[in-house]
Amino acid sequence: MKSGKAPGNDEISADLLKMEINDVVNLNQLLEEYRRGSFTLDGVVTGFLLCLIITYSNISFMFVMLAFTLSGSYATKYKSDIKRLKISEGGKDQTTKTKKVARNYIQVLCNGSIAFLYSLFYCYETNLSGKTLPIDFHNYYWPSIYSIGLLFSIACCCGDTLASELGTVLCRTNPRLITNLFRRVPAGTNGGISLEGTLASIFGGFIVGLSFYLGNLVFCDMRQYADHIEPQWPIIPLCAVFGLLGSMIDSLLGATLQYSGYDNERKCSVLRPGGANVQKISGRNILSNNQVNIIASFLTSIVAVFTVPLLYKHFF
Repeated sequence: MKSGKAPGNDEISADLLKMEINDVVNLNQLLEEYRRGSFTLDGVVTGFLLCLIITYSNISFMFVMLAFTLSGSYATKYKSDIKRLKISEGGKDQTTKTKKVARNYIQVLCNGSIAFLYSLFYCYETNLSGKTLPIDFHNYYWPSIYSIGLLFSIACCCGDTLASELGTVLCRTNPRLITNLFRRVPAGTNGGISLEGTLASIFGGFIVGLSFYLGNLVFCDMRQYADHIEPQWPIIPLCAVFGLLGSMIDSLLGATLQYSGYDNERKCSVLRPGGANVQKISGRNILSNNQVNIIASFLTSIVAVFTVPLLYKHFF
């Protein structure tokens, strides 16, 4: 069983050149999102530093991070005026509805920190080479494990982002509470699920899997692995499934450990308790949305690193 360590000098030089390209692409994309109002300045700086390490570990991850950033940004902006009418942050002073808020450094960290940790493990296992390795549990077990952990944590975040941002406006009826599927709740309720949101979460995971697959086609020299490499295509449907799973985990946490209420005067969902006209719908005021995101991302990645190798062993 190989670890992926000790690459030659030529390999290191080639991969360092790839990193330079990667840095320029990531920085340009983040600055573009900043100009569009999708990120605050501290969010851009934090995102660039995270992407710097994540994509240094394996440049194929650049495709993944770009796919996540772009899809999340467009989903957030899609019919954003309607979302602001339906959802309010709430609290004791509930005089205004939710304003358009760019993603700050806290949101970036909560969506990317688990992937960042796996990228550090990947860097260690490949001797800080930036070596692009395929998913191959037989020959490169630990690099493959860390790649899976990173990919599926992002699949969770991307799936949940698309589910919440698109499901809120695409669903023509009120969603159902995941802990009580017979109960319909207002749009924007934590833990509310719909067919449209569920399909969006699958699509989010699919985007992540496809982007990694395409990245490996471009940057991984498959010819040197042709005789023994495990199939790479299963990563696409598996990421789609785990995009759904991660979204469901997020919804379960949201329905139980996040507060959701409804302001009867302003006719919108609120995410914090307080206000004379607010009626509680579900959940306890224990976790914030950012905390739920990072926990769901972590749990999804843990499930993935234990189950995906078994699926490859028995089915692929």
